[in-house]
Amino acid sequence: MQTSPIRGFLFDLHGVIADSWQYHLASWQAIAAELRVPWTAELTRVLPGMSRHDSLITILSSVDRQNEFSEEQLLAITDHENELYRQFVAQMTPANRLPGITAFLNELLATDYPVALASASTNAPAEIARLGLSHVFTKIVAAEDLRASKPAPDVYLAAAKLIDQAPQRCVALEDTVTGVQAATAAGCLTIGINVKPLPGADAMLAKTDDLSLAAVQRVLGLPVV
Repeated sequence: MQTSPIRGFLFDLHGVIADSWQYHLASWQAIAAELRVPWTAELTRVLPGMSRHDSLITILSSVDRQNEFSEEQLLAITDHENELYRQFVAQMTPANRLPGITAFLNELLATDYPVALASASTNAPAEIARLGLSHVFTKIVAAEDLRASKPAPDVYLAAAKLIDQAPQRCVALEDTVTGVQAATAAGCLTIGINVKPLPGADAMLAKTDDLSLAAVQRVLGLPVV
């Protein structure tokens, strides 16, 4: 049983802090329509947490067209998706924060826990600004410096380093299978936030408004000091 206290919190962005996956979903559906790839429920299920490049390859692979495009063409398509997504991001406001997140972040600030944003999205700083949380997330992983995206551990290793803590002393909050894989591979204590079980998570909470320091302590069975 782990007995060392928690020293920091590492947050995924989409699906944990903000309801912004809907915008990625809309932009990828638009891309799929342009490419004449039928959208499926399976794509909706597997894309959350993937990098932009991996998302495109997954979409193309669903119709066995993954080898049809050059790397330059793939980059042009992912750049186009990013432009569509940024148009959606421009509409974000603090109202897009998920329920309970504001109260939980305030609790962490009041108790001086360091926090970092462990997002592989290059749009993360802009989204955090639109959400009115730049004063909370002063530590944001630079996505362009990551060697590999989730489920590789890079983003969580980088996030823990930003707050000068060992990953084993950090709680990672994730809502996807790939995110949980990344956080656990980094050695973090991982809480999955989803109504469905996320394999590999150390503990689960059904929704963001279940988050509190007391809940973290309860589900992990660890001292929070």
